[in-house]
Amino acid sequence: MGIVYHGSKEHGLKRIEPMKSTHGNYVYATKEKVLALHFSGRCGDDLTYDIGHFDTKKDGPWELVENIPGAFEKMYSNSSSIYSFKDDTFKDIHTGFEEVVSEVGVDVINEEYCENVYEGLLKAENDGLLVIYRYPNKPVNFKQDGSDILDKYRYYKKTLNMDISKNEFDRLVYLHPELLQKINDLARELGYNYHYEPKDIIALFNNRVQRQLSDMEHEQFVDCAYNSICNSFPELKNEIDVIYNYYKESLKNKNSEEQNKNVK
Repeated sequence: MGIVYHGSKEHGLKRIEPMKSTHGNYVYATKEKVLALHFSGRCGDDLTYDIGHFDTKKDGPWELVENIPGAFEKMYSNSSSIYSFKDDTFKDIHTGFEEVVSEVGVDVINEEYCENVYEGLLKAENDGLLVIYRYPNKPVNFKQDGSDILDKYRYYKKTLNMDISKNEFDRLVYLHPELLQKINDLARELGYNYHYEPKDIIALFNNRVQRQLSDMEHEQFVDCAYNSICNSFPELKNEIDVIYNYYKESLKNKNSEEQNKNVK
């Protein structure tokens, strides 16, 4: 009998039931506690991070790569609980990570509270369980210009035959403006008529700001995108600053309203 771990933003759970996912209805867990901690973060996807064994062997520490500036502070700003289960009902279905799944609900045998996921990952790094590459640093065998991200889209389209929507390309440009020309080349290569000019980034940024203000639960990485856009296209900064300053002021007003509600 072994132990597996499951990271969650919910605390105080005594039993976890299967939930629908891309692979089926399962409870997910892993033998690697540091992976459970990573997966307990509040947000993040292929555009904001990579995790795996890139410059280390499979039995070496995991490597976590930040793909946009300041992403980790957004992704891991929450508290979490790491739950332990007996591994009796779990099996490996080769999800691509060191994950195992259970088709039935499992009882929690231990809960380990983490006040801040990012602080927990920094401790794991200090303990030699994790190597963290903060933007713009990357493992040696990565493309140092960040265009590994575009190879993922080639794989999705050419190998998995997945269609890539205009919205997905918009988000790619929004988060990775430094790859603008390569993104245009990729769209053409994959048979899409999407094309972007630097001025288009202004509308993309404004759209994501509006999304963030209307739905604070779904992270749009506005601060990260602001830095990337200003660094990549300084000629856009004045117009981007108008939108960004509006965003920051709106956040301040939202926070004041929340505080006033709590006082009442």
